[in-house]
Amino acid sequence: MKTMTSKLATIQNIGLIDRVFRVILAAVLIGGPVYHLYLFDVQFALPHGILMLLSVYPALTGILGWEPFYQVADTKSCGDTERNQCGTLPYQVDAALGHHPIPDDDSDHSLAGSHH
Repeated sequence: MKTMTSKLATIQNIGLIDRVFRVILAAVLIGGPVYHLYLFDVQFALPHGILMLLSVYPALTGILGWEPFYQVADTKSCGDTERNQCGTLPYQVDAALGHHPIPDDDSDHSLAGSHH
């Protein structure tokens, strides 16, 4: 029986750099309108709401590590090199730092299922 961690690791298809970029983009899409509202003391308008709503998609895909359009196209932005492996965020950070985590099997790419 597979654990929930191993099921999540098998569907992750976004690399660490892609994940970080998406989270930063989401922060900018939320922070821009908030900064504008605070700095210029204007009322909340439709463009503010649209930008904040648009931030949900990159935030969720960056946090979860799964991109539905990559899944449909059967592609990944991770797994090409030793330092850009697919897996949970802690596993990807560990690999990027050069610790070379070795998963116990092909379906479990988490720190709990790896050894050095």
